Amino acid sequence: MVTLMNVLLGLGVGLSILVLLKMYSNVPDVTNLLLSANIGIYIITAPTLFKANVGILRWYGSSGIYLLTGRYETLITSMFLHANILHIGLNMYALYILGKVVELSMGKWKYLLMYFASGIVGNLLSAFLDVRAVGVGASGAIMGLLGYMVAMEYRMTGKLSTSTVFIALFVIFGGFSANVDIWAHAGGFTVGLIWGLMRKFRSQPRYGVSYDLYY
Repeated sequence: MVTLMNVLLGLGVGLSILVLLKMYSNVPDVTNLLLSANIGIYIITAPTLFKANVGILRWYGSSGIYLLTGRYETLITSMFLHANILHIGLNMYALYILGKVVELSMGKWKYLLMYFASGIVGNLLSAFLDVRAVGVGASGAIMGLLGYMVAMEYRMTGKLSTSTVFIALFVIFGGFSANVDIWAHAGGFTVGLIWGLMRKFRSQPRYGVSYDLYY
C-alpha cells in the first residue's frame, strides 16, 4: 500500500537528487533525470524503503499476459520499478557510471531514445519467451548502455578484451543475483550493441579513463 507519506517523501527525494546532482556533480541532464525519477518512484512504492509493494510490482510490471490484453504501457512503467533496495542500488550505480559517458557520446535525445528502446525491446523479448513472468527494473535499458560501450570499445580498438567479454556475459546472466530476467538483459544489450556498431561519427569519439571507470 502506498501512503501519502511515501508519495511526499519520494517526490522530495527525487527532486532533491535532481537539484543536487545538477549543482554539484558532472552528471549530464538526462542521466540526472533518470536517476532522480527511478529513486523517487522506488521510495513511493516501497513502504519500508527496503522492499517495494508486491501488488504494485505485479500490476505495473511487464508481462506477456498484460501485452495480450492491451496493457502496453507496462513496457515503460516496469522500467521505473524495482523490487528492493539492493535492486535499485545496483541499477542506479550502473546507470550513474555508464549513463554519464554514453550521454556525452550520443547527445541527450539519441541517448534517451536508445535507453527506452533498449528497455522496451528487452521487455518484449522477455514477454515473448516467458509469457507468464512479470518483470520490473531498469536493467534492460541499462544493458543497452553497456552494449553501446562494448561496441565503442570494438570500434576504437578493433577488438574486444577478454575482461570486457567476461563482464558483459557476467552482467547479462545476472552475476550472483537470483530472479534475474536474462532475456530482458540480452534484449537491451543487443539494442545498444547494434546501435553502437551502426552509428556514424563525424570525428573519432574521445573518452577519458581513470581507475578503470569511464568519466
